[in-house]
Amino acid sequence: MDSLDFETQLVSSMMINGDHPDTHEIIGKLPEEAFANAALRDMYRAVSSLIRQCEPTDPFTVRDVVHESFREHVLAVSKSCISSSNMRAWAKRVRQAWMVRIAKQNMLEALQLLEQTNTQNINDNMREVAKLVNSLEMESNDRLPRRLSEILPDWVDVLEKRMQGVDSGLYLKVGIEPMDDKYGGFGRTDLIIIAGQPGMGKTELAVMMANYIGSQRGVGLFVSMEMSEMQVAERHIADRSNLSVGKLRNPLELTDEDYAKMSMAIAQINEQDNYVIDQTMSVDEIIAHAERLSRGEKGLAFLAVDYLGLIIKQKAERNDIAIGDITRKLKKFSLQYKVPVLLLCQLNRKVADRADKRPIIQDLRDSGSIEQDADAIIFPYRDEVHHENSRMKGIAEIIVAKYRHGEPGTFYMGWRNGHFVNVNQEEVMRRVAENERDSSEGKKQKGGWM
Repeated sequence: MDSLDFETQLVSSMMINGDHPDTHEIIGKLPEEAFANAALRDMYRAVSSLIRQCEPTDPFTVRDVVHESFREHVLAVSKSCISSSNMRAWAKRVRQAWMVRIAKQNMLEALQLLEQTNTQNINDNMREVAKLVNSLEMESNDRLPRRLSEILPDWVDVLEKRMQGVDSGLYLKVGIEPMDDKYGGFGRTDLIIIAGQPGMGKTELAVMMANYIGSQRGVGLFVSMEMSEMQVAERHIADRSNLSVGKLRNPLELTDEDYAKMSMAIAQINEQDNYVIDQTMSVDEIIAHAERLSRGEKGLAFLAVDYLGLIIKQKAERNDIAIGDITRKLKKFSLQYKVPVLLLCQLNRKVADRADKRPIIQDLRDSGSIEQDADAIIFPYRDEVHHENSRMKGIAEIIVAKYRHGEPGTFYMGWRNGHFVNVNQEEVMRRVAENERDSSEGKKQKGGWM
């Protein structure tokens, strides 16, 4: 089995496909030493490093990374690709050829030991022969462990980009400026829970975050089990144009400026590849749709699901077990394909019985498995929904109750025309402090009259 052709096809396919779920899977399973050809081995190492750093993998970029003695071969290899869609098959053939070479080498060593065997060393030699035979590998789909020392150079490159203010590509910002500034964005393998009471804007928040992620990465999938596809499209147009949904439903009230905003929003949506499906389905069906898009040429930027309570559950003894099956499968999908998942959830009714209506993790229905699997849990909260005379009208709190890679916190957004907009955090915090001070003084005065 000659691996030269397979190695050439694999490297050229990886250059073409670049940052694709299949390339990440191949890098995780196929070590550099699987390549017999030194030049192709170095190109594979270079392409793998570029993909881990979310850098382009065109021939000119790869040529700058490989050893100078192999640079003249890069362009020829990149042009030799027969079919980039067969990349996984090429990787399988390279691995098989590598295992055959190892087996041949082990068998040669075993034969040499057997030829050198005599009555004095027979036990020792037979023991070594058995080790060599037992070390033969069958083909495996398991991801291979990487030494931390191999990962460090990639991490240093990411750190340098952060210091230069350049997006590393490993984290995705969601359009909430103070949160993006603090966390640097969410990871591409994060399961993000967005939960809230009716009227708090959780769907609007998911649309805003999805639109922002999609503008950075491309293809997105919005699974709606509560709204029709037409309503989802309308939400996206409203979000991008900063017009209220009510205004879009009464087009006679639109001004020329409104029409200009709407036209610009439609043009932006036309330029992007966002998909929507409005059907109640199981988590396996959701993942099947997402996997199909993930395997496409552009991959998948995000998966948004509205909402958890409407997903068809498997039969289970308890509801929390069925919920846990859903969240685990979504998290597994996110890890495998490096696609962030936005999962909307409802809260239980206990929050309405408290004086402080701000939600906490325990307000999530069947919160145990959700809290365990989620990387981030976000609660949008608007005080004016509960208090007609609220002093925080037009202000929304984005409460991050859990973030696996950072500290929880509260961030402030404006609420205009049914949309979240960025506001000056210091000004809002001063307003919050004044309200708390006035409230405290009011309680003291009330206590004095008693």
